[in-house]
Formats: sequence, C-alpha cells, structure tokens
Amino acid sequence: MSTTLVPLPVRRHQRPHRVGGWLPKNPKLLVDYLRDLVSEVNKHRLSAPKGALRLSEPVQDLQDLIESTAELRMLAQAMFDEVPDKPPYNEDPVGNKQIKSYQEMLDCFEFVMKHKAPSWKKLEYDVGLIGFPFNAILDWPMATGSGYAFFLNPRVNAKLKVILNTWKQDVLMTEKSKYVITTADDGWLSQEALMHIQDDTNVVGEELTFEQTFKCDPAGDPVHWGFKSWDSFFIREFRNMDQLRPVAFQGEPQWVANSCESKPFALQSNVQAYDSFWLKGQAYSVNEMLRGHQYADEFVGGTVYQAFLSATSYHRWNSPVSGKVVHTEIVDGTYFSEPTITGFSAPEGPDRAAPDLAQGYISHIATRAIFFIEAPEPIGLMAAIYIGMADVSSCDILDKFSGENLPATVEKGEEIGTFHHGGSTHCLLFRQGVNLAFVTDAIPGNAKKNLPIRGALAYAY
Repeated sequence: MSTTLVPLPVRRHQRPHRVGGWLPKNPKLLVDYLRDLVSEVNKHRLSAPKGALRLSEPVQDLQDLIESTAELRMLAQAMFDEVPDKPPYNEDPVGNKQIKSYQEMLDCFEFVMKHKAPSWKKLEYDVGLIGFPFNAILDWPMATGSGYAFFLNPRVNAKLKVILNTWKQDVLMTEKSKYVITTADDGWLSQEALMHIQDDTNVVGEELTFEQTFKCDPAGDPVHWGFKSWDSFFIREFRNMDQLRPVAFQGEPQWVANSCESKPFALQSNVQAYDSFWLKGQAYSVNEMLRGHQYADEFVGGTVYQAFLSATSYHRWNSPVSGKVVHTEIVDGTYFSEPTITGFSAPEGPDRAAPDLAQGYISHIATRAIFFIEAPEPIGLMAAIYIGMADVSSCDILDKFSGENLPATVEKGEEIGTFHHGGSTHCLLFRQGVNLAFVTDAIPGNAKKNLPIRGALAYAY
C-alpha cells in the first residue's frame, strides 16, 4: 500500500462511495438463500410431531411484544404489506417469493436461531448477503416506511438482541455450527471460499494461502482444520501478526494506524454536534454517534473517517494509536434499521444488501462499542467506534480495556476487541484543530482492496 499522503480538504460533507465486499457488483444478481430457508422451514414443520413446533422463549417474547399493542402489530404486518406487489418486489431480495407476514418471519427466525449457521455460497457473496440469514429475511420489509418505524423501536431491538445472542451462543459458538466449516462445496474451507478469503487478505507483500496466513490445522483435522465452531473460524487469528501486519511507524505519534482490516467508506471534516445523518449524504452527528458523552464536544468541527469490513475479512480490532484508553462502553442500539433514503422511497429503489448504503446512518443508531483514547500530541484525545451491522450481534471489548481496568495503557497496533459473526463498520474521530493527511488509499473510492490492519492510515500535523 502506498504511503503517499493526501491533505484532508476542509469540507463539511463528502459523498460515500459504493465500494467493497458488502456491495453487489451487479445489483440485478439475486441469490436463492431465502427460498431454500423457507423450504427447510416447511419441511421441518411437516416432519415435526403434531404440536411440537411451539416458538422458543426468545421468539415467543418478540411475538408477544408485537401483539401487545395495536401500533406494533400494525407496523409488523404493514412492513410486509407495503412491499410493492409487482416485480421484483413481489419477490424477496434473493429472487424468490417473499415472506408475507410477521408470523412467517417469526417461523424463519425460530428455525435460523436453532439450526442454521451461515454456509458459503458464491452467489450470496456476489449479492452482498453472504452469511446474513436474518438480513435476507428482512431486506424488503426493512425498506418500507412501517419497517423504518418498527426497527427503530427500542423494545423491538431488545427482543432482537436476545434472539441474535441466543443464535450466537446456541449455534454459532458451538460444534453445532461446524457443519459449514468444511472443504465441501458449500463450506467455508472450499476452494472457492478460500480463494475469496485469500483475495481479501492478500493486500500486502507476497500472495499467501489461507493456511500460511491464519492459525489452523488442516493436517491434524482435514475436515474442519481445527476450527471448533463458526465463531472460531470467523474470529480467526493471523499466524504471525507482527510479520504479516507490522505496525506502521510504531514510535512516531504523528502516525495513525489502520484499526481494522477494512475498505474506506467515507471521510468528512468539520463535522457538527447535530446533523441530518438520516438524509442523503449522511452527515455525521458526533453527539449522537458518541451518545452524548462528556467528551463529545471535543470532536465538533473535527474529522470522521469510516471504513467497513466484509464477511470474509479479519474481524479483530487494533488500536490506531499509542496512549491511554480512558473510557469504553457498549451502546445497545438497532440491528435492522435502514433509513428511508435507501428504502422504497429512493428513486433507484431499495438497497438490496441493506444497510450497505446506510453505514453513516447506522454509526449513530446501531449497537456499537465506543473507545476514547488519549494519545500524545498532535493527535491528543481521539475516539474509535466499532459498529455491528445487521446480523452482527456482538461487539466485544477486551477485559483489559473495560470497566475498573481503566485507564489502561495501549500500544499502537495492540488488539483491543473483536466483532462476532458478520460484516461490520468502524469510525475514527479526531478533534477540531488536528490537521490530517491521509494515505492515498484511505480516500474513499481509491482502494481496490482492504487496507491492512496496523498499516499507515494518516499523518497528523
């Protein structure tokens, strides 16, 4: 990656670019995930003993909430009714007959939560829905006006959190999910899947195989390569982090390192305390991004850099600077909220892999982990936000940087946390008066591949 620097222009808004592994290269390309899921649900229903298919507690709780008020029941059903009854919207986003009611939605939630781990499918990868079964179920309904209201409801999101966490704990983090971590054609260790992961990962130096890059054991365990679950595969580690991803300019506090293996999404300067983050352009509103924290005013007039991770990327976070972590917190937020600008009201129709276009929006309202780090001058206090997208149900901060352990010394490039399950996004915030020159590839639209974690990102002066 080039370290040629580009001074950041003084601009309030900079249009986000549709780039990277989440976004479909061909917007007309559809996949068959939901058809297969609905077929599996129906087969399971038919094969089960009579009366055995009761909803489990997390899904039943969501149904009880929906049916507890006329407003929620109306929104839950209306978000399916409002999907236009014409092609392609009378089919789901992956090319099949859509789910027509919230009851059918709950049946699919139940089946996924108990039985499904994300499998590898090339067509799903191309359309941007790889590994996101809940997002596939909700793609069209979340793009409606009623879906917009429904998925912003805090009580709905509290129930969704339990469903997603149950899925993670009962399936994704257990041996129940090992069936997708194989060398079979639909496995994540298939030649096709490995080719895409290697392409995502070979961003610096020589071309390496998956086995050369990540800790795994294909010789000792030829079926699962030593991975015990979907989650253990998803948060896989580099074999030799210091060799494969050396920290750029380790002893130079002027340099900011890349915090996640990711592709640039947006870069804005002179960000405001409050702005219209839900409208086209998605300006950043720092008080809401940082949930009104006492440090938030430090970043008014400053700079926000945002980049995102595809489902095939490396999903651990590393500190962008050396210094002291002075505060961290997990903010419970939304999971499937999409702004109306990327829904059916948009002239081009809804984003088929939502919330891709809405990454600026979700940085204000989605579940996220917030770090405040006091770095040496010229950077000083900075903030980092790690944001879960769609099916992503966990943002985990390492114990060293949590609660009573703070303040805690951190080194540039040191691991500080991780995502679990799916594609994600993150933001770095810098104070007003910190002048920044970003490496050429960090300017949105320039990078053809991910920027390497711990690589050079920006120079402060």
